[in-house]
This record gives sequence, structure tokens and C-alpha cells, in this order.
Amino acid sequence: MKKFKILIIVCTMILGFSSLLASYLPANFTASGNPILYEKLHKLAHSNLHKLDYTHRQAYKKLLKEQDDVLMSYLIAYESDANLQIANPDDILSNYLQIRSYLNTYGTDLSPEFFLSYVAHQTVADERITPYRAELLRDGLLEVLQNSKSELELYRAVSLWCVSRLKFQPTSGRDQAPLDITQKSYLGRCEEMQILFISAARTVGLPARPAYVPWWPHIDNNHAWAEVWIDGAWHYTGDMDAAYYPDQTWFSGLIDKTVLILSKGTLPATTDEVLIQGRYECVINSTSIYAKEHTRILKIKTQDERGNPLPETNIGLLVYNSGTLRSLIYLQTDDEGNFELSIGRGAFYLVADKENKHAMGLVPSSDDKELYYELTLKEGPLSDQDEMLYYPASDFTWQNAPEEWNKGVEQAKAKWNHRYQRFQDRIFTYSDTLLGIVAFSSRGNYNSFKGFWYRYPYPEKKFLKFLISEDFDPKFLWQASSEQLIALYNFFLRIDGQKMTTSELAPVLAPTAFYEELPQPVAYKKGIPQLYPESFYQKGNTYLDKITSASLWLDRNYKINSSKALNGLLPLNIAIKQKYLSPLQYRIMAVNIARANKIPAYFSRQPELIFIQFENGDWGYYDLKKNAPQVSSQDSTAYTKLIVSLEDEYGVPVSGISAAINLTRYQDGVFYWLDQTFTENEPGLLSISVPKDIYYLHAGYRVSDGQTAFQMKYLNLSDTDSLYIKIICRDYPRQWSESLPPEIQSILSEIDSSAYQIILIGNYDQENSIRLAEKIRSSGKNYLWLGYEPSPQPIENYIFNTKWQQLVNQEAQNRFRTITLVKQDGIWQFFEGLWDRLPE
Repeated sequence: MKKFKILIIVCTMILGFSSLLASYLPANFTASGNPILYEKLHKLAHSNLHKLDYTHRQAYKKLLKEQDDVLMSYLIAYESDANLQIANPDDILSNYLQIRSYLNTYGTDLSPEFFLSYVAHQTVADERITPYRAELLRDGLLEVLQNSKSELELYRAVSLWCVSRLKFQPTSGRDQAPLDITQKSYLGRCEEMQILFISAARTVGLPARPAYVPWWPHIDNNHAWAEVWIDGAWHYTGDMDAAYYPDQTWFSGLIDKTVLILSKGTLPATTDEVLIQGRYECVINSTSIYAKEHTRILKIKTQDERGNPLPETNIGLLVYNSGTLRSLIYLQTDDEGNFELSIGRGAFYLVADKENKHAMGLVPSSDDKELYYELTLKEGPLSDQDEMLYYPASDFTWQNAPEEWNKGVEQAKAKWNHRYQRFQDRIFTYSDTLLGIVAFSSRGNYNSFKGFWYRYPYPEKKFLKFLISEDFDPKFLWQASSEQLIALYNFFLRIDGQKMTTSELAPVLAPTAFYEELPQPVAYKKGIPQLYPESFYQKGNTYLDKITSASLWLDRNYKINSSKALNGLLPLNIAIKQKYLSPLQYRIMAVNIARANKIPAYFSRQPELIFIQFENGDWGYYDLKKNAPQVSSQDSTAYTKLIVSLEDEYGVPVSGISAAINLTRYQDGVFYWLDQTFTENEPGLLSISVPKDIYYLHAGYRVSDGQTAFQMKYLNLSDTDSLYIKIICRDYPRQWSESLPPEIQSILSEIDSSAYQIILIGNYDQENSIRLAEKIRSSGKNYLWLGYEPSPQPIENYIFNTKWQQLVNQEAQNRFRTITLVKQDGIWQFFEGLWDRLPE
């Protein structure tokens, strides 16, 4: 008996010692072992709590007191105060405990600053904080961590794990958190692939950071991916199923076309090329990691007309994308007007702006290693532009992954299919009913919809149809709680939504205005959750009466002051409790209050404006500073009609590119494109009616993937009722190639293509194929989509093609090709890669 008691005491001591050991951090993560870093982070953490509400502030102070170390101080110091306000403090504690456990089990050779920035950091993009580390470890990552013998093995295993949890699908701009993806949607766009991979990598101790191109210069799109630290250097990764070799993905052969590739961190190394150092994050120039010996060094100097340096001048790097010049980044020159950075070989524009003086210049593509640009700022309009922008090709040798890896990819995809099938099987008894279809569209979030269903067993059919329409964000069904669904439905009833069309509901019933998180119910009325507070509902006989009353109410109750506002995007339920808002938060609030009053409204990027529909059906801007429409929609004299003729150099009209032409307003170095768009009245003849003002017309088109034509014209429309201008589209490409490669001919020879106008060759889960399938589907043309693998679920117009599979098996790089065939007058034309528009 005595021996048994002694054994119990010994076991208790061992368990207690193990628990005590697990509660400690390595010395350089403690206050005593690293006092300088601790003091810095601890001070930042406490200062980050000043704008939070009392409950959150006290909860975070408690965490800082109970976990008085470098790690907890960092976790609270380097998440935005908006994120901390949205978060549950217990979720941060959960992540802290997992990171601490990892450090005690595996240790680290990384510096504390590097580990904190790229392993401990909790968020990746604009997603909310969630306790994902514990959940992901339980969901298979612990096994991945334990079985990997090197960083490269770990990277590959994490990539395969991600393939088994996420399938690429274009989605809206609001970010899903890691657990939204793995437990609810199983889907995501490129930024959500980035979020999941980086979150997973960090969970198992593999340093990772987000990388991105805000806009590609040579095609109309952008992209986000991950950089991962392997064997002492940063490497990039894109498609998870093609991740066997780091630094090899679908855009590897496009590197020389780029201008800037950016990444983000918090505590940068001295070797990092930091372009912007903000309070919560820094923007790092990663271009040289990709461009290598083709990297150019750009030295910029800003000066006045007398040649005197202009210090602290804002400069922007702009590329043509989606019909207008869009910014890659805005920087500021030093005290002597200088700024230096690394850039790629692609062409772009520089714009500089200070105190109502500005300058603009083209930086062409070149092989030069070093460039020097002087920008002389002056008053008056920017110069017109008519340029060909070039984007050189780059050599890239694709390495084929071993067959073992390809089998691993197939197994990972089979796991994804199994998870998908599991939730399908769980849902469906009523799959052929409208309720059943909506429940199915909720995917892994089915239980939330079921909670709504229990409350309203017979909801209005119009509401259900709207939830699954193309006008509504499907992410709402993947993410919303039962209460959020109930709140949205009760607002639908309040505005008599059953009497409205889907297109009428879209700008009124959208639950978010920009990319902010879904709002929680703001109040309860007779036990029913409410989408908006009663104070939002304004009296008035017309839309204009109500929006003016709402704008005045906003002005009385909220002050615009970025320095006193929370930093970041706020869901409505948090925004309404603030006293101070940033200009962005204020416009989001204005859109919400407009919608609360059944006024169709959209967020506008233009300062001080929101985009609303007036009583007569016209859309226009409402000026929140003036508390009035920008111009009266009923005053025809306040508008001017612009007619634009598009012709090639031979006088032949150029049609079908109205989306590539935009009117913009220039303010403080930024071109703000209008929410109004051109209408093509007849081939090559576009028109638009806009308020009388000063504009810049942007027009462009892709001559090829290596050449873009761009024109910009200054237009003073302040005093004219109409204006006609002609744009000559030089080298406008009118046809795709009719010389089909032999392998494409062999595919065509084995199928009956007579019934189709378009054939897309790729695969059901390939990112570029999915993007083009969406564009083709929206064109309304009859098409066939061929893939080298059968799809686990039915996809519209998609079939498996054995010949294409054979070609992929013969040459693995074929799996990343995307080819579009279009039949014109009985002849097939083809295009390889991402096209902007179908041939006429």
C-alpha cells in the first residue's frame, strides 16, 4: 500500500513538472530573457487597447498580466485594434497556448522577431481572428508535423493537406477565416488559398508570409499567394497541387512581365527592402526574389519647376488593368525628394502629387539595371498619354514532380471529395425542394440554416431564391449564423422584399457594404434579431428626403477622425458603437443606413461619396460632406454627354471593348474610376452621361500578352453639354490564331464539336480554367469544357477527355495549360492562357 502511495506521489510530481515545463517559454521569449524586445512589445500592446470598449480592454489586460511575456505582448500589439475589438479574447489565448506548446516541444533557431512575424502572427489578410491552430492540429496537421523530417518535407505535406481541405473557386472579396474554409465552405479564391496555406504552415512552425501583385500589368486580374521560409531563404508557392518544387507555379514564366511583387510582415529584418512601415504591418518589396538578375533599380527624384527638391512627395506606381490605371503602391520621397526601389522589367507609370502640383511619366520595359527618373511637379492638367507598354517573356524550365507526388495529389483531392460528399449525405432528404437547394448551398454551415428553418419553416420563396441568385454573395450562406439569417429575413419582410425583383433586392439586401465582416444582430425586438438599429430608420416621402435625413443624422452622431478611430474594417454592429470613424468606415456606415431605408446603395471608392439610386431610377453620387446629391438627377443641364468613337488605323470600328474604357477623376495622385459605365450604342460608338466636371479618359486593350496599348486624355467637361472624341486603336488585335497546334487538332478529331461555339481545354480544378469558364458562361454562348480528370461532382458542360489525359500524362506541364477554342465561320481559332475578351 505504501509503495502504491509513493508511486502516486511520484507520478503526480512528474505530471506537475511536465505541466510546469509546458507553461514556460524559451528564454528569449520571456520578459527577463529579452527585456528590450519585451518592453517594446508590452508598451505597444497596452497602447493598442486604448480605443477598445471596456470589456475587451479589461480582457486583454488580463491576458497581458497572466501571460506576461514577449509572445502574448506581440499577439496583442500587432493585430489591429479593430481586429481585437471583433475578436473573442479567448481565441487569442487559444492561439497563444498552441504557439507556446510548439516552442516548448520543438524550440526554434529563428530570431524572436522573425518567429513572431512569420510563425506566431495570427492573421494573414483581412480575415477575423479565430482559434484555428488547435483546430487545424486536430484536423490532421499534428500528424503532418510529427511525420515530417525536414522543412522541405513539411512544406510539401502542408501543401497536400491544403489540397485536401480547399478547392479553388472565384468568390467575393470578403475573406474567409481558416476555419470557415476547412469546416464550412471547402472553397476559396486565391487569397483564401493564401490564408489557409499560411495559417497551416505557421501552425506547424514553418515561417510563411503573404505575397501578392495588387494588379498584373499584362492581364486584367490580380493574384495572392504565399512565400515560405525553407532552409534559410524565402521561396514562393502558388497552386498547392503543383507545390512539389518551390518557386514553380503557373505564373513562374510571367515573372519578367511584372513590375512589383510585394509581401507583408511586422518586424522586418535589416536585409528586407521595406517600402512602407505601418503601425501593424510593413510592406516588403519581394520583387528581387522572383526577378533575380533581371531586377531593375529605380531611383526617383521629385522636384519643382526650378529644380528644387520636393521632400515628402507622394508617388504612385500605376499599371493599366480592367479599363483604368490602378495603383500598385503609394510611397513617399525622403527629405530630399528621393526614393529608391527594386522593380521588374514590365512597363508602368509613375505619378507624383503634392499640394495641387503633380507629374506623370512612363517607365518603359528595358534591360537596364539602373534607372533614374526626375519628376517635375507643376500645376495644371496631366499630359495626355498614347503609349505601347511592353511586357517581355521570360524563360522558365518546368520540373516534373515524381509520380509519388502526383498520387499524393490525387489522394488529397479524393479526401476533399469525401468531405464534400459527407456533408452532402448529411443534408439531403429534401434536395429537390427550394428549401433543400438553399440548405445545400449552405455547405458545411448547414446547421445554421437549419436553425433559421426551424424558426421559419415556410419562409417567403422570393427570399430563398434571392439567397441562391447570382446577385447575392454565396459566402453569406457559408458563414452566417442562424441569428444573422433571421435578422436578414426580418429586414426582407420589413421592406416588403417579396414585392421586389432580385435585381432590386441586390443593392438593398446585401449584408455588407465593402469587405467588412458580416455584422452581428445589433438589437432584439420581441426576441427577434435585427439587422439595423431603430435609429437608422429615417422619415421622408422620397429617397432624397430619407438619404438627406440619414446623412445629417450621421453627421450629428459620428465624427470623421482617422487618428481616433479603430484601425481597419468594422462590421456594422461594432461601427455603430463608435464615436469616431475613418473616412472609409464612414462611407460604409452611410451605405448601410441608406439600405436600411430601402434606398439602393453601393460603396464608392471616391472620397466623401456613395453611389445610390434616386426615385426616378437613375444612379448617381450622394455627397456626404454636402449632405446633398453631387448633382440633381432631375437637372439635365448639370450633365454632359460624352461620345467616344473607337477605330483602328484603317478606320474600321472597334467594338466590344466598352469595359476597357473608363472615365476617372484625379485627386491627390489617385485616379478614381466612376461607377457609371459606357454604353455601346452601335459598333465602335460609346456614350456616357456624367455630371459636368473635369475628367481623365482611360482607354486600353491587350495587343498580346506582351504588349498593351494605353491612352489617356484630359477632358474638361465643366462647361459643355456634349463632346465627341475619336480614339485610334493602333495594332488592335482582331483575330486569335487559326493555326491549331497538332495536339489540339488531335483532341478535336476525337470529339463531336459541331454543336459548340467554344471549347475550353483545362481541368475542373485548375484556377485559370475556372476563371475562363465563368467568363464564357456569362457570354451566353454554347460551350464545352474538357478536362484531363473526371469531376467528382457534375459541372455544367464539363466532360472528361481521354486524349487530353494522355497528353498530360506524357508531359506533366500540360496540366497547367488553359486553351480556349472559338469557332468563327466554321473555323476554329485558339488562344492559350487568360484572354480579356472573346473574338468578335
